[in-house]
Amino acid sequence: MGKVTFLPSGKSIKARPGQSMVSAAAAARVVIPQRCGGHASCLMCRVVLESGELSPPSALEKRKMPERDLAEGVRLGCQAKATGKDCTVRIPENRLKSVVQAALERQRKENEE
Repeated sequence: MGKVTFLPSGKSIKARPGQSMVSAAAAARVVIPQRCGGHASCLMCRVVLESGELSPPSALEKRKMPERDLAEGVRLGCQAKATGKDCTVRIPENRLKSVVQAALERQRKENEE
């Protein structure tokens, strides 16, 4: 069993080889958003492999994801599986959350001036 670390939370868990990143994340109490229940149809569960190793992209994942994203380590959490080796996976921040945080930061700076 390899250790999977999820960023930005930093939570880690020992994952069984073949266990999906969505399943490992749930066991670590880390939320990877998804709507399709692991069928690679909603594409919401994108994660980025920061280091280590995951299973090679499945045929379904290759069909759904742009080659450039796969080459850059972007994977579908429902399709990417643990290999038994340690890895670190980043869960991209929600876009709406990023926009709200940027607006709050701008407002904070304006109030300081």
